[in-house]
Formats: sequence, structure tokens, C-alpha cells
Amino acid sequence: MATRAYVEEIGGILNLEPPPTIRAQALRKSVVAFTHLVSRQNSPAIVPIPVEDAFVIAVERHTLPATNVWLNGRQKIKDECTEGSFTFVNLNVELAWEMSGDFDSVHMYFPRTALTAISEEIGGPAVESLGLLFEKSTDDAVVRSLSQALLPAFENPERANRLFTDHVGMAVLTHVLQAYGGAQRQLVQGGLAPWQVRRAKEMLVARLDGETPLHELARECGLSRSHFARAFKKSTGKPPHRWLIERRIERARELLRESSLSLAEIADKCGFADQSHFTRAFSAAMGVVPSEWRRVRRS
Repeated sequence: MATRAYVEEIGGILNLEPPPTIRAQALRKSVVAFTHLVSRQNSPAIVPIPVEDAFVIAVERHTLPATNVWLNGRQKIKDECTEGSFTFVNLNVELAWEMSGDFDSVHMYFPRTALTAISEEIGGPAVESLGLLFEKSTDDAVVRSLSQALLPAFENPERANRLFTDHVGMAVLTHVLQAYGGAQRQLVQGGLAPWQVRRAKEMLVARLDGETPLHELARECGLSRSHFARAFKKSTGKPPHRWLIERRIERARELLRESSLSLAEIADKCGFADQSHFTRAFSAAMGVVPSEWRRVRRS
């Protein structure tokens, strides 16, 4: 996959360990990849970026000072990128980036085909690029929040919830296309039909681990992915992954109250990655750890 070359190029020059990467298939034929790149590089290194028909949004978790960059062989100064801001990297152009000091960033990689497919779904034209410059940083609350939402998944990328990562991938593409690509959003006039709500919920509950891809839910309802996600939220008040988390917690409460299963067994049956993941999610939702909730209910 092309994103592998992109990550390996940067990692090899800076002598980084293979960074955690999550792949999302918000669109059936286009994969979006999220990578957490961390470097403790003290001496400057000029990093050439592989040329390919794709783009990267690099969200900085710490402020990066101004530095030298080269676009098609011409040297320029890249402005300071403050904490939480992002740099848009058009990989169709010959680029090189002088990196020095520490950096910690979340890279969102997507091929042009993914951006074009989203544009077609909302009735827009094919996309050449976005209205953003490599030399400038952009402060965008939506992109920043989406990158932060991915941080827990980087700890165990092989266990990342597929429905959630697919949703984030589609959200990133849709947002940047509408904000910087000139696309006009098609407004949802209504939510899902009752049969569509029922079928989507059945599919989600059947796989509490969240491994039902977003495109399968949309296809079952006869909708595009972006239309389905917006209509589902309009009908239920929540995006699919958030609705599924609440069903997991609901099922966990039933098992805590009515069964003698261990916390690890309940975590597995309810689709959580492990017991610690279950405990964190349950505590966030209920305000108390599962063992204490069970003890109070049984007493």
C-alpha cells in the first residue's frame, strides 16, 4: 500500500521504530490510514516525501517552529505550526521537509480516489486538491478533535474498533472536502425509514465488537455511506459507533446483574478489546467501575 512507503520513508530517515498505524475503509475501494509519528530527533534532517497521488493532513500535538521546506526544488520557509494545528501535504508535488527537534503528530493519509468518491456521494465534482498551502498551518477544531479521538486506538491498533475508525475516516474526508475543497453539502431532509433503522440496529447488535463496516450498513439500507451516517444520527440522535457503545454498556449491565461471569468474560461477550477497555468505557458511561456497580446492584 502507498501509505506504507510514505511512513517508511520518513521513519527510515529519522531512525524511528515502526509507528502505530490504523487503516479505515470508509469507502469500499479507498483506504484511509492514520499514523502516530513521534520523534526525538535532535539534529536536523531533510526528509524527502515520496511522490504519489494522495494527500496527508499532519496534526501537531506540540508546536513546531518555522523551518525550511522545498517544493519542486524551490526553497521556502514553512510557518510555525502551533499545537493542535495541521499541515496539508499534497504528495503529488516534489516535497522535502527539514525536520529538527522533537515532534509528535497524527498523520491522516488518504488517496485522491477517496476524496473524489466522497465528493461524488455528496454531488460534487472530481477533486484535484484542497485550497490549502503546504507552507501554512491551519487551525481547525474539527480536524483537531478527530485526531485526538484516535489516540487511544493507537495504543492497540490491531484492536481498533473498525466501525469507529471507518466513521472517523469518512468524517475527516467529508469535512476537509466541504471546508477546503469547495463542495456544497447535501442536507439530509429526513432520517432513516423505520425499516432502515431496524435493520441497521440489528446488524450493529449482531456484532457488538464493532466489526460491521460502515459501507455494509449503508449498502443494506440502500444509501451512500455519508448519507447513511448523517441519516442514522438524525434518526437516533447518535452516530453509529456511539449508539453501539451504549448497546455494549447496556448488555454489560444485564450480564453484571444477572450472571456470574467474570469481568473479563463480560468484556469479551460485549465486544470490548479487553477487561481494561471495558472498565474504562463502563466507568465513563456509568460513573463507577463495573465491579462496584455489580456489588451495589446485588446488595
